[in-house]
Amino acid sequence: MSLDTLANVKARLGITTSADDSLLDLLRDTADAFIEQYVGRSFEAGTLTEYHAGNRPVVRVRNYPIDSVTSLRVDPTSTFGSSTEWAASNYFVDVDRGLIWSKIGAFLPGLAYAPTVRVVYTTSAAVPADVKQAYSELVGHWYRHVKTMVADQYQNVTQQTFGNATAIFAKGQIAGLPLPDDIARLLGPYREIPL
Repeated sequence: MSLDTLANVKARLGITTSADDSLLDLLRDTADAFIEQYVGRSFEAGTLTEYHAGNRPVVRVRNYPIDSVTSLRVDPTSTFGSSTEWAASNYFVDVDRGLIWSKIGAFLPGLAYAPTVRVVYTTSAAVPADVKQAYSELVGHWYRHVKTMVADQYQNVTQQTFGNATAIFAKGQIAGLPLPDDIARLLGPYREIPL
């Protein structure tokens, strides 16, 4: 799932031609993966199945807010047969934070090494506007880096003169790193907080 459409990214970046659509699509793929890893969660919607260790009294699902938990099964053998289904009265769901809390202690104390909890849940998570903005800015950041490298023929120059015009390349455009402060600020509220 992509966090936003190519058309929306181009509109946010002020790109009006289709000449670089293939490049932008590649950068969007990378930005999707980067943001999911950076924030420690996904914004994908649908019915999802996840596996977690049961040595704690809480599991955090990757996609939230949660619409509903279809099933929660706890099994030390990781086979998750129907007899391992937990009653909804044994756990509490924090829908906005993606947390499922056991009301009776750790799901399976001492079993941190294997997936012993299986959660099937649904979410209709919409990508927040500030995440879409960060996504577009990240694609734009990498896009400017590629275009700068092409313009200076991969020589890492800081400026180049063409007739009467001089192009000055910002250090961030040349280096490509670090993550621009605006992107980190926009994504900050969505980063996974350790339990």
